[in-house]
Amino acid sequence: MKHVQVSTAVALLALALMAEPALAQNSNSQKGSLQNGLVAHLLHPDAHAKSAHALAPSQDAVARGLAKAKTYKFASADYPGAGASIVFDQQKGASTILGVTVLGSNTTGFTLKAATYSLLNVPGATAIEPTGINSSGQIVGIYLDASNVQHGFLDNGGVITNIDVPNPPSTLGETELIDINDAGTMVGAYEDAAFNFHGFTTPDGVAFTFIDYPGSISTQLAGINTAGDIVGLWEDASMKNHGFLLSGGNFTSLDFPLATTTAAIGINDAGDIAGYFIDAALVEHGFIYSKNTFTQIDVAGASDTELTRIKNNGHITGIYTDSNAEEHGLTGH
Repeated sequence: MKHVQVSTAVALLALALMAEPALAQNSNSQKGSLQNGLVAHLLHPDAHAKSAHALAPSQDAVARGLAKAKTYKFASADYPGAGASIVFDQQKGASTILGVTVLGSNTTGFTLKAATYSLLNVPGATAIEPTGINSSGQIVGIYLDASNVQHGFLDNGGVITNIDVPNPPSTLGETELIDINDAGTMVGAYEDAAFNFHGFTTPDGVAFTFIDYPGSISTQLAGINTAGDIVGLWEDASMKNHGFLLSGGNFTSLDFPLATTTAAIGINDAGDIAGYFIDAALVEHGFIYSKNTFTQIDVAGASDTELTRIKNNGHITGIYTDSNAEEHGLTGH
């Protein structure tokens, strides 16, 4: 799967930690990386678009007035003793945080509620990456079986259901489930024989609707809100990745100003979109797109920042990499 290595960055925004941050990763833990995980192509989709020369500071999108900057208060959410963590989602109207962590050489999922961490279990899985949670507490994600085949899963109160795109069209039998809305509609992608992705929606894991961005060679659906608006990313013929919004049957391509890659991953009920972009200096930055305006979001001192979701109350989730190249889950408001 395609992924990119992250270079160092100059963070633009101030970091103000919450008074009671979640437990941090053990400083003696074995370092791991989520860049090679099951959803690495979603978080790091495009090595091809990152060969451009670095921009001078005066060419930065914020400096040129093409995008706004905003300060958030952030807190880390790291599974204790883990080598790397990411917060993929946060339950609407509740305090449950959903994330992925690396423990030794194993990738698994976790929840954090009332300062208590719990690991997720999918029977027969060798790796687990939960990616979405709705207000009812239903969790979706991806797991790898003993034969190294990827499956989607739905965790409904501890009852696990496999979600697999029929074969065909999933000629490789690879299914990735990325988000679920409050109506239970799920979105994700499957991989074809050419290793390109095609998006899908499903209300029940049985009936599937397949969606590709017009003219794309690869499409991934990553987020869905209550109204059924969908965000994701699509790859063009030059292998450049763009974000997109699908609303009311209409596609809108999303590109952060001056970015080489844009990925839209989360959308709330107000239509605010969260994701990340890669600039010409190979630096990853979070963004929020609201009312036709991009806002750049970075954790100060981090070498890169990526956002995964924005909730109805404006809270955000994601991942940042510190100066020691350790990856931390983040929440912000």
